[in-house]
Amino acid sequence: MEAPTASEAPKRPGLTLYLLPMEVDVEGAAVTILESAKLNLPWTEYQAAVQVRLGDVTTNVFHVSYRDGKELARKLAAEVSKLKYALFLYGKEELRRRGIVR
Repeated sequence: MEAPTASEAPKRPGLTLYLLPMEVDVEGAAVTILESAKLNLPWTEYQAAVQVRLGDVTTNVFHVSYRDGKELARKLAAEVSKLKYALFLYGKEELRRRGIVR
């Protein structure tokens, strides 16, 4: 029996594979997704370890829980907005003194 040709092979849905760490641009900030893991919960939820770099300021690594890519994008945008607001309110040196950024 011969192996099926490419045109006869069963069709499979596309596979998207992301190799981490990866860096994405979110509202002008470089967000590095260091790793992601599926949590062992009754519902589907993931947790990502991320770090945000905005100009010469870099946050410590923190975790974001999400259920799908859209929710992760929304939460990362919110984190970048919070960092921008904190920089506006307190400035780099105060955030460094508090240990929020490097």
